[in-house]
Formats: sequence, structure tokens, C-alpha cells
Amino acid sequence: MYCPKCGKETEQSGNFCQSCGANLKDNPQRPFLKRRSGPIKTEKFSGLGGRFLGGLVDLIFLVLFDLMVAAIIGIVSWILERPDPVSETVRMLYQYYYHQPRTDATGQVVNAIVPPQIILSAMVFLILVPWIYSAFLESSRNQATLGKLAIGAAVTDMQGNRITFARGSLRFFGKVLCVLTLFIGFLFIAFTAYKQGLHDKIAGTLVFRQ
Repeated sequence: MYCPKCGKETEQSGNFCQSCGANLKDNPQRPFLKRRSGPIKTEKFSGLGGRFLGGLVDLIFLVLFDLMVAAIIGIVSWILERPDPVSETVRMLYQYYYHQPRTDATGQVVNAIVPPQIILSAMVFLILVPWIYSAFLESSRNQATLGKLAIGAAVTDMQGNRITFARGSLRFFGKVLCVLTLFIGFLFIAFTAYKQGLHDKIAGTLVFRQ
């Protein structure tokens, strides 16, 4: 753990800091925010409004990336002479909307409540692509997705350091949990001391304005 007074690492099981002697029980650990000389500053937290705008920018880029992945899947399916699951999904959703029997690429009626083509497409475009996008960029040198770069924000761990891909992944699935709670998890940003959403608390991360 890190001493809340001097910021130096000390034994987690001890009652006093090994460097400055501060009482760790009387001073519960708080994020030790280091003032950096590099491009990422750790003096100000990014609030709900800015992160909402950054999320909208990320959503635009995710739609573009999804379209690129859909095109790649279509090309690979055409080369392998296999049915394109994305095209099948679009057709089935169209048929469902107009109350028509859902059919696959061969014209066979699909009676499953949720056809496997739709499940596969949802996993790829709603989970896999956003997960790789978010975790990879937040653990990169910029420490931010394209949306966060647009608003001048960066993601760090509780000590102000760059996060790992694993922590970025945990943060992403924390966002999924926030969505499942009807976005209440995101509202935590407006009411917590360090502007942390539920996903930030789960992953142990902070979001700073650069």
C-alpha cells in the first residue's frame, strides 16, 4: 500500500508508515496523486459532463469500427463461400420488425427465440469490439480512448500510473454493469470525491483532465 501522507510504498499490514511514521489507521489510504512533468497531469478529475461528451465521441468511433469489422467479416465469408452472419442478422431483424418468418441464408425458417446469428453479432459488435477498443487504448501510451483524448482526459490507477490491459478490461466490464443498472453506475461520477463511476471503483482507476 501507499502512505496517504508521503505517498511512499509501505507494508500493508503495518500500523505506521515505514518512511514518515504516519499512523495508517488514523489516515485511511487515499489516492496519492502525483504532479507529473509529462503530458498527463494528475491535479484535476474529469467530471460527469466532460466524460459524457467523451462517451458520445467514443460511440461514434465504435460505430465506425463496427462497420469496418462487419465489412471484414463479409469479405472473409465471401472468400470462404460461407453465409455472412452479419447479413443474416440484419435480415432477421428486418423480418422480426415486419412480423415476417425469420429465415437464414438458405431460406430455412429459424424458429429459435434468439437465433445464433443474432447472438454472435451481438457478442462481436456490442462486447468484443468495444472491449478491445476501450481496454487497448486506455492501457496504451496515451492512456485514453479517442473520446477521452477529445476532451483532454486520461485514465490512471489509484497512484496515477498507466493501467494494464487487464485492469482496462475490468473497467470495461464495469461499464457493462453500469449499463445494466440503468446507467446509475455512471451517475456515481457526480457524487464521489474522486469523480469515480462504479466501473472506476471496480477497477481501481481514476480519470484526470490533462
